[in-house]
Amino acid sequence: MLRDEQVLENAQRVGATMLDGLNALARKYECIGDVRGTGLYFGVEMVRDRAKKDTDIATALKVVNGLRQRRVLISATGPDASVLKIRPPLVFAAKDADRLLTELDKVLAAL
Repeated sequence: MLRDEQVLENAQRVGATMLDGLNALARKYECIGDVRGTGLYFGVEMVRDRAKKDTDIATALKVVNGLRQRRVLISATGPDASVLKIRPPLVFAAKDADRLLTELDKVLAAL
């Protein structure tokens, strides 16, 4: 069933789109200190100072809540909950990735 639906291929394809989009947002917003991920599992580290890598719990919480208000659900993780944890289902499509990236851009722009 999973093979027939090409779930792995979808995760790789959409995951690459997501990673590119998240890295583009990191270039645009100084509050993103690091982006990492593979397949459809991503971490976006929120920082107060990119050079010092001082984590920013408050901004991570604002982003999680801002996305929730836009009906996009993610969470925060890490020792101090400053890393956005994005792990959509394996059936996540390109249009879903576009929406998540668009809404994340809007939330970050409003900070």
